[in-house]
Amino acid sequence: MTSIQQKTRGAAGPRERARRGALSLAALVSILGTVVACNSNDLLAVDTPNSVPVSMIDDPKNADLAVNSAVADFECAFGSMVAVEGIISDELADAQLGAAAWPYDRRDANTQTNGSYGINLCNNNQTPGIYTPLATARWDADHALTNLNKWTDAEVPNRQELIAKASLYAGFSYAALGMSMCEAAFDLGPQVDQAGMFALAEQRFTDAITAGQATNQPDIVNAAYVGRARVRLFQGNKAGAATDAALVPAGFVLNAANDATDNRLYNRLFAITQQFGFYTVEGLSLNLKTEKGQVDPRSASTETDTRPADAKAVIYVPNKYSAGDAAPTPIASYVEAQLILAEAQGGAAAVTAINGLRATAGLLPYTGPTDDASIQALVIDERRRALFLEGFRNYDLQRFDLPFNPAVGTPFPLKGGTYGNTRCLPLPDIERFNNPNIT
Repeated sequence: MTSIQQKTRGAAGPRERARRGALSLAALVSILGTVVACNSNDLLAVDTPNSVPVSMIDDPKNADLAVNSAVADFECAFGSMVAVEGIISDELADAQLGAAAWPYDRRDANTQTNGSYGINLCNNNQTPGIYTPLATARWDADHALTNLNKWTDAEVPNRQELIAKASLYAGFSYAALGMSMCEAAFDLGPQVDQAGMFALAEQRFTDAITAGQATNQPDIVNAAYVGRARVRLFQGNKAGAATDAALVPAGFVLNAANDATDNRLYNRLFAITQQFGFYTVEGLSLNLKTEKGQVDPRSASTETDTRPADAKAVIYVPNKYSAGDAAPTPIASYVEAQLILAEAQGGAAAVTAINGLRATAGLLPYTGPTDDASIQALVIDERRRALFLEGFRNYDLQRFDLPFNPAVGTPFPLKGGTYGNTRCLPLPDIERFNNPNIT
Protein backbone atom coordinates (compact mmCIF):
# COMPACT_ATOMS: atom_id res chain seq x y z
CA MET A 1 0.00 0.00 0.00
CA THR A 2 1.03 3.59 -0.56
CA SER A 3 0.57 6.05 2.24
CA ILE A 4 1.24 9.72 2.75
CA GLN A 5 2.32 8.96 6.27
CA GLN A 6 4.88 6.47 5.07
CA LYS A 7 6.55 9.24 3.15
CA THR A 8 6.15 11.77 5.95
CA ARG A 9 7.57 9.55 8.62
CA GLY A 10 10.13 7.56 6.68
CA ALA A 11 12.98 6.36 8.85
CA ALA A 12 13.17 9.53 10.92
CA GLY A 13 11.86 7.95 14.10
CA PRO A 14 13.41 10.43 16.59
CA ARG A 15 12.28 13.44 14.61
CA GLU A 16 8.81 12.02 14.20
CA ARG A 17 8.66 11.42 17.94
CA ALA A 18 9.75 14.99 18.47
CA ARG A 19 6.93 16.16 16.23
CA ARG A 20 4.41 14.05 18.07
CA GLY A 21 5.69 15.05 21.46
CA ALA A 22 4.88 18.63 20.58
CA LEU A 23 1.18 17.94 20.33
CA SER A 24 0.62 19.14 23.87
CA LEU A 25 0.82 22.60 22.36
CA ALA A 26 -2.76 22.14 21.14
CA ALA A 27 -3.84 23.32 24.58
CA LEU A 28 -2.73 26.80 23.53
CA VAL A 29 -5.80 27.18 21.33
CA SER A 30 -7.87 28.20 24.34
CA ILE A 31 -5.15 30.46 25.75
CA LEU A 32 -3.38 32.00 22.81
CA GLY A 33 -5.92 31.58 20.03
CA THR A 34 -3.59 29.43 18.00
CA VAL A 35 -2.26 25.90 17.94
CA VAL A 36 1.16 24.55 17.12
CA ALA A 37 2.60 21.10 16.58
CA CYS A 38 5.59 19.64 14.84
CA ASN A 39 6.80 17.66 11.87
CA SER A 40 9.67 15.39 10.97
CA ASN A 41 11.83 18.20 9.64
CA ASP A 42 15.11 19.73 10.78
CA LEU A 43 13.34 22.53 12.62
CA LEU A 44 11.96 20.10 15.18
CA ALA A 45 14.87 17.77 15.77
CA VAL A 46 15.01 19.32 19.24
CA ASP A 47 12.87 19.24 22.36
CA THR A 48 9.72 21.31 22.03
CA PRO A 49 8.95 23.96 24.65
CA ASN A 50 5.67 23.86 26.55
CA SER A 51 4.60 27.27 25.31
CA VAL A 52 5.47 29.64 22.50
CA PRO A 53 4.61 33.24 21.61
CA VAL A 54 1.52 33.68 19.46
CA SER A 55 3.59 35.33 16.74
CA MET A 56 5.60 32.14 16.17
CA ILE A 57 2.99 30.41 14.04
CA ASP A 58 2.51 33.57 11.96
CA ASP A 59 6.18 33.78 11.05
CA PRO A 60 6.92 32.47 7.53
CA LYS A 61 10.04 30.78 8.91
CA ASN A 62 7.68 28.46 10.76
CA ALA A 63 5.37 27.67 7.88
CA ASP A 64 6.14 23.94 8.10
CA LEU A 65 5.38 24.06 11.79
CA ALA A 66 2.00 25.70 11.19
CA VAL A 67 0.91 23.21 8.53
CA ASN A 68 2.00 20.19 10.49
CA SER A 69 0.12 21.54 13.48
CA ALA A 70 -3.02 21.13 11.39
CA VAL A 71 -2.06 17.56 10.47
CA ALA A 72 -1.26 16.59 14.04
CA ASP A 73 -4.39 18.13 15.53
CA PHE A 74 -6.56 16.60 12.84
CA GLU A 75 -5.15 13.14 13.47
CA CYS A 76 -5.98 13.36 17.17
CA ALA A 77 -9.41 14.85 16.45
CA PHE A 78 -10.15 12.24 13.81
CA GLY A 79 -9.47 9.37 16.20
CA SER A 80 -11.85 10.95 18.70
CA MET A 81 -14.48 11.53 16.03
CA VAL A 82 -14.31 7.90 14.87
CA ALA A 83 -14.77 6.76 18.46
CA VAL A 84 -17.75 9.03 19.16
CA GLU A 85 -19.49 8.23 15.89
CA GLY A 86 -18.85 4.54 16.53
CA ILE A 87 -20.45 4.69 19.98
CA ILE A 88 -23.53 6.56 18.74
CA SER A 89 -24.03 4.20 15.79
CA ASP A 90 -23.63 1.02 17.89
CA GLU A 91 -20.33 -0.05 16.46
CA LEU A 92 -19.11 0.36 20.04
CA ALA A 93 -20.84 0.01 23.42
CA ASP A 94 -20.16 1.73 26.72
CA ALA A 95 -18.48 -0.41 29.40
CA GLN A 96 -18.23 2.18 32.19
CA LEU A 97 -19.98 2.88 35.47
CA GLY A 98 -19.71 6.65 35.06
CA ALA A 99 -22.66 8.31 33.37
CA ALA A 100 -20.81 10.97 31.38
CA ALA A 101 -20.55 8.87 28.23
CA TRP A 102 -23.98 7.27 28.40
CA PRO A 103 -25.59 9.93 26.16
CA TYR A 104 -23.40 8.69 23.30
CA ASP A 105 -24.36 5.06 23.77
CA ARG A 106 -27.97 5.93 24.64
CA ARG A 107 -28.22 8.12 21.54
CA ASP A 108 -29.60 11.14 23.37
CA ALA A 109 -26.46 13.31 23.17
CA ASN A 110 -28.38 15.64 20.85
CA THR A 111 -30.53 16.70 23.81
CA GLN A 112 -27.51 17.70 25.91
CA THR A 113 -25.85 20.56 24.08
CA ASN A 114 -23.74 21.42 27.12
CA GLY A 115 -22.35 17.89 27.18
CA SER A 116 -19.07 16.18 26.45
CA TYR A 117 -19.26 16.20 22.67
CA GLY A 118 -18.89 19.98 22.58
CA ILE A 119 -16.18 20.59 25.17
CA ASN A 120 -14.03 17.49 25.70
CA LEU A 121 -10.67 17.08 24.00
CA CYS A 122 -9.51 14.41 21.59
CA ASN A 123 -7.40 12.52 24.13
CA ASN A 124 -10.18 11.96 26.65
CA ASN A 125 -10.42 8.18 26.57
CA GLN A 126 -13.46 7.89 28.82
CA THR A 127 -15.63 10.45 27.04
CA PRO A 128 -13.97 11.67 23.82
CA GLY A 129 -14.87 15.09 22.50
CA ILE A 130 -15.72 15.85 18.90
CA TYR A 131 -16.62 19.50 18.21
CA THR A 132 -13.72 21.32 19.86
CA PRO A 133 -11.03 18.95 18.52
CA LEU A 134 -12.32 19.10 14.94
CA ALA A 135 -12.92 22.85 15.13
CA THR A 136 -9.35 23.32 16.35
CA ALA A 137 -7.92 21.23 13.52
CA ARG A 138 -10.03 23.10 10.98
CA TRP A 139 -8.86 26.46 12.31
CA ASP A 140 -5.24 25.32 12.20
CA ALA A 141 -5.48 24.39 8.55
CA ASP A 142 -7.41 27.44 7.39
CA HIS A 143 -5.20 29.82 9.38
CA ALA A 144 -2.11 28.26 7.83
CA LEU A 145 -3.67 28.66 4.39
CA THR A 146 -4.45 32.32 5.06
CA ASN A 147 -0.81 32.95 5.89
CA LEU A 148 0.56 30.85 3.04
CA ASN A 149 -1.59 32.74 0.54
CA LYS A 150 -0.16 36.09 1.67
CA TRP A 151 3.43 34.95 2.03
CA THR A 152 5.71 34.70 -1.00
CA ASP A 153 7.75 31.87 -2.45
CA ALA A 154 10.85 33.79 -1.43
CA GLU A 155 9.71 33.73 2.19
CA VAL A 156 8.58 30.08 2.07
CA PRO A 157 10.39 28.13 -0.67
CA ASN A 158 8.04 25.12 -0.34
CA ARG A 159 4.94 27.29 -0.13
CA GLN A 160 2.94 25.50 -2.81
CA GLU A 161 3.65 22.09 -1.29
CA LEU A 162 2.42 23.37 2.06
CA ILE A 163 -0.69 24.89 0.47
CA ALA A 164 -1.54 21.46 -0.94
CA LYS A 165 -1.10 19.77 2.42
CA ALA A 166 -2.97 22.38 4.44
CA SER A 167 -5.82 22.37 1.94
CA LEU A 168 -6.06 18.59 2.17
CA TYR A 169 -6.40 18.54 5.94
CA ALA A 170 -8.75 21.51 5.96
CA GLY A 171 -10.92 19.47 3.61
CA PHE A 172 -10.88 16.42 5.86
CA SER A 173 -11.67 18.60 8.89
CA TYR A 174 -14.71 20.14 7.21
CA ALA A 175 -15.82 16.72 5.95
CA ALA A 176 -15.57 15.15 9.42
CA LEU A 177 -17.51 18.03 10.95
CA GLY A 178 -20.17 17.65 8.27
CA MET A 179 -20.60 13.94 8.97
CA SER A 180 -20.83 14.36 12.73
CA MET A 181 -22.44 17.75 13.36
CA CYS A 182 -25.87 18.99 12.31
CA GLU A 183 -24.42 22.49 12.30
CA ALA A 184 -21.12 24.18 12.99
CA ALA A 185 -19.77 27.71 12.91
CA PHE A 186 -16.41 28.99 11.76
CA ASP A 187 -14.39 32.04 12.74
CA LEU A 188 -17.29 33.61 14.68
CA GLY A 189 -19.54 33.29 11.67
CA PRO A 190 -23.15 32.08 11.50
CA GLN A 191 -24.31 28.47 11.55
CA VAL A 192 -23.33 26.27 8.60
CA ASP A 193 -25.38 23.14 7.94
CA GLN A 194 -24.07 19.78 6.78
CA ALA A 195 -24.44 20.59 3.08
CA GLY A 196 -22.54 23.82 3.62
CA MET A 197 -19.70 22.02 5.40
CA PHE A 198 -19.43 19.49 2.59
CA ALA A 199 -19.26 22.34 0.08
CA LEU A 200 -16.43 23.96 2.06
CA ALA A 201 -14.64 20.62 2.15
CA GLU A 202 -14.98 20.25 -1.61
CA GLN A 203 -13.40 23.66 -2.16
CA ARG A 204 -10.41 22.71 -0.01
CA PHE A 205 -9.98 19.34 -1.72
CA THR A 206 -10.06 21.02 -5.12
CA ASP A 207 -7.34 23.42 -3.97
CA ALA A 208 -5.30 20.46 -2.69
CA ILE A 209 -5.60 18.69 -6.04
CA THR A 210 -4.55 21.80 -7.97
CA ALA A 211 -1.55 22.56 -5.74
CA GLY A 212 -0.63 18.90 -5.38
CA GLN A 213 -0.55 18.37 -9.13
CA ALA A 214 1.51 21.52 -9.66
CA THR A 215 4.10 20.34 -7.12
CA ASN A 216 4.13 16.66 -8.10
CA GLN A 217 2.69 15.28 -4.87
CA PRO A 218 0.64 12.29 -6.05
CA ASP A 219 -0.22 11.08 -2.54
CA ILE A 220 -1.72 14.45 -1.67
CA VAL A 221 -3.67 14.39 -4.92
CA ASN A 222 -4.95 10.85 -4.43
CA ALA A 223 -6.07 11.58 -0.87
CA ALA A 224 -7.84 14.71 -2.09
CA TYR A 225 -9.59 12.70 -4.82
CA VAL A 226 -10.96 10.36 -2.16
CA GLY A 227 -12.03 13.27 0.02
CA ARG A 228 -13.66 15.16 -2.83
CA ALA A 229 -15.42 12.03 -4.07
CA ARG A 230 -16.75 11.54 -0.52
CA VAL A 231 -18.24 15.00 -0.14
CA ARG A 232 -19.49 15.10 -3.73
CA LEU A 233 -21.37 11.89 -3.05
CA PHE A 234 -22.78 13.38 0.15
CA GLN A 235 -23.95 16.41 -1.85
CA GLY A 236 -25.73 14.24 -4.42
CA ASN A 237 -23.16 14.73 -7.19
CA LYS A 238 -22.78 11.07 -8.12
CA ALA A 239 -21.17 11.75 -11.49
CA GLY A 240 -18.49 13.95 -9.97
CA ALA A 241 -17.95 11.50 -7.13
CA ALA A 242 -17.49 8.61 -9.57
CA THR A 243 -15.02 10.60 -11.68
CA ASP A 244 -12.82 11.31 -8.67
CA ALA A 245 -13.12 7.85 -7.15
CA ALA A 246 -12.06 6.19 -10.40
CA LEU A 247 -8.75 8.09 -10.29
CA VAL A 248 -7.60 6.59 -6.98
CA PRO A 249 -5.01 3.82 -7.51
CA ALA A 250 -5.41 0.37 -6.02
CA GLY A 251 -3.85 0.02 -2.59
CA PHE A 252 -3.79 3.71 -1.79
CA VAL A 253 -4.39 4.72 1.83
CA LEU A 254 -3.84 7.85 3.87
CA ASN A 255 -3.37 6.84 7.50
CA ALA A 256 -3.25 8.79 10.71
CA ALA A 257 0.26 8.16 12.03
CA ASN A 258 -0.62 7.00 15.53
CA ASP A 259 2.05 6.39 18.15
CA ALA A 260 2.32 4.66 21.52
CA THR A 261 4.52 7.35 23.09
CA ASP A 262 1.81 9.75 24.25
CA ASN A 263 -1.92 9.70 24.91
CA ARG A 264 -2.65 12.31 22.21
CA LEU A 265 -0.98 10.06 19.69
CA TYR A 266 -2.74 6.82 20.58
CA ASN A 267 -4.89 4.85 18.24
CA ARG A 268 -8.05 5.93 20.02
CA LEU A 269 -9.99 2.77 19.15
CA PHE A 270 -7.36 0.48 20.68
CA ALA A 271 -6.95 2.74 23.70
CA ILE A 272 -10.63 2.90 24.65
CA THR A 273 -11.21 -0.84 24.15
CA GLN A 274 -8.33 -3.18 24.89
CA GLN A 275 -6.06 -0.74 26.68
CA PHE A 276 -8.48 0.88 29.14
CA GLY A 277 -11.67 -1.18 28.91
CA PHE A 278 -13.97 1.84 28.68
CA TYR A 279 -15.76 0.57 25.56
CA THR A 280 -16.23 -2.68 23.71
CA VAL A 281 -17.51 -3.69 20.29
CA GLU A 282 -21.32 -3.66 20.38
CA GLY A 283 -22.90 -7.12 20.26
CA LEU A 284 -24.81 -6.41 17.06
CA SER A 285 -21.53 -5.35 15.41
CA LEU A 286 -19.43 -8.34 16.44
CA ASN A 287 -17.92 -10.30 13.55
CA LEU A 288 -20.27 -9.02 10.87
CA LYS A 289 -21.06 -11.42 8.03
CA THR A 290 -21.72 -11.14 4.32
CA GLU A 291 -25.00 -12.25 2.80
CA LYS A 292 -23.28 -15.60 2.20
CA GLY A 293 -22.66 -16.08 5.91
CA GLN A 294 -18.91 -15.43 5.84
CA VAL A 295 -17.38 -13.52 8.74
CA ASP A 296 -15.82 -10.44 7.18
CA PRO A 297 -12.19 -10.05 8.35
CA ARG A 298 -12.42 -6.31 7.73
CA SER A 299 -14.89 -5.92 10.60
CA ALA A 300 -13.90 -8.86 12.80
CA SER A 301 -13.19 -8.44 16.51
CA THR A 302 -11.37 -10.44 19.18
CA GLU A 303 -12.30 -10.99 22.81
CA THR A 304 -9.66 -9.69 25.23
CA ASP A 305 -8.89 -10.31 28.89
CA THR A 306 -9.01 -6.56 29.61
CA ARG A 307 -10.89 -5.82 32.81
CA PRO A 308 -13.86 -3.61 31.86
CA ALA A 309 -14.41 -0.38 33.73
CA ASP A 310 -17.85 -1.59 34.83
CA ALA A 311 -16.45 -4.99 35.91
CA LYS A 312 -19.23 -6.60 33.90
CA ALA A 313 -18.84 -6.14 30.15
CA VAL A 314 -16.65 -8.34 27.95
CA ILE A 315 -14.12 -6.22 26.08
CA TYR A 316 -13.66 -6.87 22.39
CA VAL A 317 -11.09 -5.06 20.28
CA PRO A 318 -11.59 -4.55 16.52
CA ASN A 319 -8.95 -6.61 14.74
CA LYS A 320 -7.99 -3.77 12.42
CA TYR A 321 -6.71 -1.83 15.44
CA SER A 322 -5.56 -4.67 17.69
CA ALA A 323 -1.85 -4.11 16.99
CA GLY A 324 -1.78 -1.44 19.69
CA ASP A 325 -1.61 2.31 20.21
CA ALA A 326 0.52 2.76 17.09
CA ALA A 327 -1.93 0.95 14.78
CA PRO A 328 -2.81 3.33 11.91
CA THR A 329 -6.31 4.69 11.43
CA PRO A 330 -7.40 5.05 7.77
CA ILE A 331 -8.46 8.57 6.84
CA ALA A 332 -9.02 7.96 3.11
CA SER A 333 -8.43 4.89 0.99
CA TYR A 334 -8.87 3.06 -2.27
CA VAL A 335 -11.42 0.87 -0.46
CA GLU A 336 -13.59 3.90 0.27
CA ALA A 337 -13.12 5.15 -3.30
CA GLN A 338 -14.34 1.84 -4.72
CA LEU A 339 -17.39 1.89 -2.47
CA ILE A 340 -18.13 5.45 -3.58
CA LEU A 341 -17.83 4.26 -7.18
CA ALA A 342 -20.20 1.37 -6.46
CA GLU A 343 -22.79 3.66 -4.91
CA ALA A 344 -22.49 6.30 -7.61
CA GLN A 345 -22.65 3.93 -10.58
CA GLY A 346 -24.91 1.14 -9.32
CA GLY A 347 -25.83 -1.98 -11.27
CA ALA A 348 -23.18 -4.32 -12.62
CA ALA A 349 -20.47 -1.69 -12.09
CA ALA A 350 -21.21 -1.69 -8.37
CA VAL A 351 -20.97 -5.48 -8.21
CA THR A 352 -17.63 -5.39 -10.02
CA ALA A 353 -16.19 -2.83 -7.61
CA ILE A 354 -17.46 -4.61 -4.51
CA ASN A 355 -16.34 -8.04 -5.68
CA GLY A 356 -12.88 -6.66 -6.34
CA LEU A 357 -12.68 -5.56 -2.71
CA ARG A 358 -14.07 -8.87 -1.53
CA ALA A 359 -11.48 -10.81 -3.50
CA THR A 360 -8.72 -8.88 -1.79
CA ALA A 361 -10.29 -9.69 1.59
CA GLY A 362 -10.68 -13.40 0.72
CA LEU A 363 -14.48 -13.28 0.56
CA LEU A 364 -16.88 -14.91 -1.87
CA PRO A 365 -18.34 -12.61 -4.55
CA TYR A 366 -21.81 -11.13 -4.51
CA THR A 367 -24.07 -12.94 -6.97
CA GLY A 368 -27.48 -11.50 -6.08
CA PRO A 369 -29.87 -9.17 -7.90
CA THR A 370 -28.70 -5.86 -9.34
CA ASP A 371 -31.86 -3.74 -9.24
CA ASP A 372 -31.51 -0.35 -7.59
CA ALA A 373 -32.92 -1.38 -4.21
CA SER A 374 -30.73 -4.49 -4.01
CA ILE A 375 -27.60 -2.57 -4.94
CA GLN A 376 -28.31 0.12 -2.38
CA ALA A 377 -28.76 -2.53 0.31
CA LEU A 378 -25.53 -4.18 -0.84
CA VAL A 379 -23.60 -0.90 -0.70
CA ILE A 380 -24.92 -0.04 2.76
CA ASP A 381 -23.99 -3.45 4.12
CA GLU A 382 -20.59 -3.49 2.41
CA ARG A 383 -19.75 -0.04 3.76
CA ARG A 384 -20.71 -1.21 7.24
CA ARG A 385 -18.16 -4.02 7.08
CA ALA A 386 -15.38 -2.66 4.89
CA LEU A 387 -15.33 0.76 6.60
CA PHE A 388 -15.99 -0.59 10.09
CA LEU A 389 -14.98 1.91 12.78
CA GLU A 390 -13.58 4.42 10.30
CA GLY A 391 -16.13 7.14 11.11
CA PHE A 392 -18.79 6.55 8.44
CA ARG A 393 -21.53 4.42 9.97
CA ASN A 394 -23.45 7.11 11.82
CA TYR A 395 -23.67 9.41 8.82
CA ASP A 396 -24.66 6.45 6.65
CA LEU A 397 -27.50 5.76 9.08
CA GLN A 398 -28.58 9.36 8.65
CA ARG A 399 -28.29 9.76 4.91
CA PHE A 400 -29.91 6.42 4.10
CA ASP A 401 -32.55 7.00 6.80
CA LEU A 402 -31.98 3.56 8.29
CA PRO A 403 -34.07 2.44 11.27
CA PHE A 404 -32.73 2.88 14.79
CA ASN A 405 -31.61 -0.34 16.45
CA PRO A 406 -32.53 -0.56 19.31
CA ALA A 407 -35.62 1.48 18.50
CA VAL A 408 -36.17 4.94 19.98
CA GLY A 409 -37.81 4.58 23.38
CA THR A 410 -36.32 1.16 24.12
CA PRO A 411 -34.98 0.99 27.71
CA PHE A 412 -31.23 1.60 27.92
CA PRO A 413 -30.05 -1.60 29.63
CA LEU A 414 -28.80 -1.49 33.23
CA LYS A 415 -27.98 2.22 33.23
CA GLY A 416 -31.36 3.92 33.03
CA GLY A 417 -33.26 6.02 30.53
CA THR A 418 -34.29 5.11 27.02
CA TYR A 419 -32.62 5.16 23.62
CA GLY A 420 -32.90 8.46 21.77
CA ASN A 421 -32.72 9.55 18.15
CA THR A 422 -29.27 11.10 17.78
CA ARG A 423 -28.02 11.08 14.21
CA CYS A 424 -25.98 14.27 13.94
CA LEU A 425 -24.99 16.44 16.90
CA PRO A 426 -26.42 19.97 17.27
CA LEU A 427 -24.33 23.09 17.66
CA PRO A 428 -22.94 22.88 21.21
CA ASP A 429 -23.41 25.55 23.84
CA ILE A 430 -19.69 26.34 23.84
CA GLU A 431 -20.12 27.74 20.32
CA ARG A 432 -23.62 29.13 20.73
CA PHE A 433 -22.83 31.14 23.88
CA ASN A 434 -19.46 32.47 22.69
CA ASN A 435 -20.30 33.35 19.11
CA PRO A 436 -22.15 36.69 18.75
CA ASN A 437 -23.33 35.78 15.24
CA ILE A 438 -25.26 32.66 16.21
CA THR A 439 -28.99 33.20 15.86
